[in-house]
Amino acid sequence: MISQRALTVFIVSMLLLFAVACSAPVTPEPSAAAQVSEAGSAAEAEETAEFDPANFSHPTNIDNQWLPMRPGSQWIFEGVTVEDGEEIPHRIVFTVTDLTKQIDGLSTVVAWIEDYTADELVEAELAFYSQDDEGNVWYLGEYPEEYEEGEFVKASAWLAGLQDAQPGIKMKAEPRLGTASYAQGLAPAVNWSDRGQVYRMGQQTCVPLDCYGDVLVIDEFNNEEPGAFQQKYYARGVGNVRVGWRGEDAQQEELELVDFSMLEPQELAVAREAALALEERAYEISEEVYGQTPPSEMPGQLAASADLVDDSLEDMDRDDFGDPTNVDNKWFPMKPGTQWTFEGITIEDGEVFNHILVFTITDLIKEIDGIPTVVAWIEDYSNEQLIEAEIAFYAQDDEGNVWYLGEYPEEYENGKFADAPAWISGVQDAVAGILMPAEPQAGMPSVSQGWAPVVQWSDRGQVYRMGQHTCVPFDCFEDVLIMDEFNLEEPGAIQLKYYAPETGLVRVGFRGEDIQPEILELVEMADLDQQSLAEAREAALKLEERSYQLRNDVFGETPLAHQP
Repeated sequence: MISQRALTVFIVSMLLLFAVACSAPVTPEPSAAAQVSEAGSAAEAEETAEFDPANFSHPTNIDNQWLPMRPGSQWIFEGVTVEDGEEIPHRIVFTVTDLTKQIDGLSTVVAWIEDYTADELVEAELAFYSQDDEGNVWYLGEYPEEYEEGEFVKASAWLAGLQDAQPGIKMKAEPRLGTASYAQGLAPAVNWSDRGQVYRMGQQTCVPLDCYGDVLVIDEFNNEEPGAFQQKYYARGVGNVRVGWRGEDAQQEELELVDFSMLEPQELAVAREAALALEERAYEISEEVYGQTPPSEMPGQLAASADLVDDSLEDMDRDDFGDPTNVDNKWFPMKPGTQWTFEGITIEDGEVFNHILVFTITDLIKEIDGIPTVVAWIEDYSNEQLIEAEIAFYAQDDEGNVWYLGEYPEEYENGKFADAPAWISGVQDAVAGILMPAEPQAGMPSVSQGWAPVVQWSDRGQVYRMGQHTCVPFDCFEDVLIMDEFNLEEPGAIQLKYYAPETGLVRVGFRGEDIQPEILELVEMADLDQQSLAEAREAALKLEERSYQLRNDVFGETPLAHQP
């Protein structure tokens, strides 16, 4: 009947339960009082589900009593699948992540599923669910990667709204006996035509985790194999607890719930990273489908960060800076004479501008707020016209965190000076922040990158992804770290910064509601010769000289930069 990949998705959709006891498995038998619907056996009656995006006020709050999907929930199923008459051990791990993803204009919950046959991973999958205002849980697509002997075979992805695919209902708000079957989704490009229908209600079943009463049994089938049924057993308030079969199912799969847990934050972060890594591959492998969708996001991430503004400013202890200008953080090394050149585009009011940014580490040191700092000199060009020149100040503490202690940016319009929104830690209530943690980890809270109320500087950083692969014109990199950067004035606009180990920043992107999207890629990285370094030093000193003239209220409180 349904392929092994499809079976996984079935299971996937229903793996949700909250039980804690343990008892021996019992094969369910219909009681005398059991209510049975045989109409579903023939699958004669069919219902067409009407999908209305306006009917989803809180689509990622899935609290359907038969299929609850709380982020961090993880269900483990074990059993067997029959292939050519042989029983093969089968194991499914289904995790509800804290990610959401826009599918066909609707926010969905992202589930991550692992499917093992005889202890070998045969499928890894992302699946997407939403709940409408009536309580129906909808299925909006999947990205399944199939493997044989550890090697990738294929990925038959489908997503609602692409290639004529349509969403379907995975679980009714109020399932009833005698009602027509309903589409669980339709994707002609991959021959997905699964349907569901209530088969029994009021059943009792036992699995290794617990025994349950008032169980709902759903027949799942597709129009290609109308005589083969996969049966899903759902416990009220728990979710899927058993998978069985009836009819002409060639695989005769049986699975039972053996464990349920609510993941700890770090465990959830690991699951999130695994899901994001799978998504990263999806963009490469399934460009025609997955490539047409925006990246997954962490719900509530920015709101939580904004709540931390006053009590999360990092405490900079000057005694923790034994060698502050030796910045050797693996993600943000700042060796004097290193120069990165980035090229890309910026979009303003719908117009695309060519963008070049040159970032140079000088051999200058400047004391800021009692701490010697490394001086960087930055030039920013739009359509080959200089729009900003800047000096910025960094120091590394003894733990390896790279701190940002301020900046002097001169902004220009049509070649003429326009503004210099400078800030320096320790002046006008400004406070330094951490630009790069010593050991960034998935799931760690956002950190302040500095706080300067006079110029409304409130930037924050948070790990978005780790272990990524990315290619830019300069080179391809592995184990890339992606940081979200945002400020509290525009919490929905996120700049993505990609950092490669021992190299530093290699790409700049965006996600969310960025009103000025920017994309930059590293095109050159060089160690300047002595003459070029001297020219960069002189340019930075000239800019510092102007800072004392134009922003003496800030820079008048600091000593001059100098060579060590």
